[in-house]
Amino acid sequence: MKKLLATITTVAVLGLSGASLAEESSGKIEAMDPQSRTIILDDGNTYTVSQGVALESLRPGSEVTVSFEEQGGQKVVTEIEPAN
Repeated sequence: MKKLLATITTVAVLGLSGASLAEESSGKIEAMDPQSRTIILDDGNTYTVSQGVALESLRPGSEVTVSFEEQGGQKVVTEIEPAN
């Protein structure tokens, strides 16, 4: 019984931790709104940029790779880097 409980606990913990893994997307910034902290890439997706992520150096036309997490139905950017 203890082995079963340990297995169930392990599966539950791994399942919950996997939900917070960041995804990545690359593309050209088509539009951005610094006031609402949103960017739209050429893939058509809109991303909300977290407060700790700098927007000052970004411009429409910049090629970027964004790391993001799904939060409340939004793609929330946790990191932005120039695309390789």
